[in-house]
Amino acid sequence: GIDLSRMQMLVAVLSRRVGLALADQDVFVNVVGGMRLGEPAADLGVALAIASSYRETRVDPRLVTIGEVGLAGELRSVGQLERRLQEASKLGFSKALIPATVGRGLVRPPAGLDLIRAATLDEAIDRAVVR
Repeated sequence: GIDLSRMQMLVAVLSRRVGLALADQDVFVNVVGGMRLGEPAADLGVALAIASSYRETRVDPRLVTIGEVGLAGELRSVGQLERRLQEASKLGFSKALIPATVGRGLVRPPAGLDLIRAATLDEAIDRAVVR
């Protein structure tokens, strides 16, 4: 369900910028329902899933992630962020991890949805895991 070149890029960024030794690992990503993930906004969620599996940690189940991952490990904003946050809130998420580049006054999250910001993938992984 995910573009192979996009997944290879995410694995490379996780290896180089986050320090995960993934070069000798088999990495599989399953997308439920046969959906195709062609949307860069899903990058952050896919990268977090790979990192949490590798580190054997858990991502907060109340957390939705929205953001594109760049080659340098930076998180980039995506279009229609407010609409995505509204949908996440309707689905029951109480936290949203978004790129720090999104201006603080530019996005108004729905009531009950706390925004967590991260500038890099490494920072996002640290903020997403359950301790």
